[in-house]
Amino acid sequence: MTIARQAWLQLQYENADITTDLQPHLKGWTYTDNLSGQADDLQITLEDRQQLWIGDWFPDLGAKLKATIKRSNWKEDSKDDELPLGTFEIDELDVSYPPSEVKIKALSVFQSTSLKGEDKNRAWEKTKLSIVANDIATGAGLELFYDVQDDPEYDRVEQTEQQDLPFLQKLCQDAGLALKVSDEQIVIFDEAKYEQADPVLTIDRLKFPIKKYGGRATINDTYSSCRLKYRSPKGRKNYDYEYTPPNPLPTKRVLVLRERFDNLNEAERKAKKALREKNNQAWQFNLTILADLRLLSSMVVILKNFGKFDGNWIITQATHGQSSSGYEVSLQMRRCLEGY
Repeated sequence: MTIARQAWLQLQYENADITTDLQPHLKGWTYTDNLSGQADDLQITLEDRQQLWIGDWFPDLGAKLKATIKRSNWKEDSKDDELPLGTFEIDELDVSYPPSEVKIKALSVFQSTSLKGEDKNRAWEKTKLSIVANDIATGAGLELFYDVQDDPEYDRVEQTEQQDLPFLQKLCQDAGLALKVSDEQIVIFDEAKYEQADPVLTIDRLKFPIKKYGGRATINDTYSSCRLKYRSPKGRKNYDYEYTPPNPLPTKRVLVLRERFDNLNEAERKAKKALREKNNQAWQFNLTILADLRLLSSMVVILKNFGKFDGNWIITQATHGQSSSGYEVSLQMRRCLEGY
């Protein structure tokens, strides 16, 4: 006898489990996990023919939701498994008719913290990126997960009439690092390091049940190498450094930057960072498949039997969702860059 697969969303509202109460009204849900630069979000669609959700059951804006994806009979050993999604803050509610529906949208970046909406003025002397990030995280009541080997140093850093999150994002961007806020943590990491991780799954077009897919390759605004040029302030010495990756893109354009560097290691780091920012969208791919709890942003997968799109890809956005068509995951990916 074949036992049917089941998947459901376990939900806590302000620490009270509402999974069972929610079930008769639940039409669908999506969880979108972004690699960096955007908040993760949880969206829940409810039927409201009895006008409960726009009345007495109307959720409080700013209330906390803790979500977990639960599955039963999906694995070969029939063991249950789950994926904790973390805590979200209800940010928006939409009501519509016909049909009578309420959509709840909750974000991983809380509006109730000081990360957004509050301009600040402060400065750090003789500091490091991890120290600045930890100060900001602590002030917002969050933890810092700093998953980077290097820790950029600064003589002075100034935050002038800026909100915490955009200010910290700019520091990370300038350092060639990624940042996201997830499960009450500020996470700072190196995308290049994550791209070198072992793939979690091989998606073979000839063997895998794929609902839809699409890809894009372009050389628009891409470069084969990066050249740094710098002339000392007194004009006594010219510095010139060029970095070309192992498998350069098929364009003859060279990205030329006039930027100071003190040694070859620093020049190489800056050239790789600049080249990565320009070239990381040259190859893109998207697909929708039966959901797999391993498929999250920052994970690497292998594409097979997709022609020139074969190879290693890093997930930049994973949207897990359940509706009348079942439990699926849609992936946005870009090709892993080699050498930078």
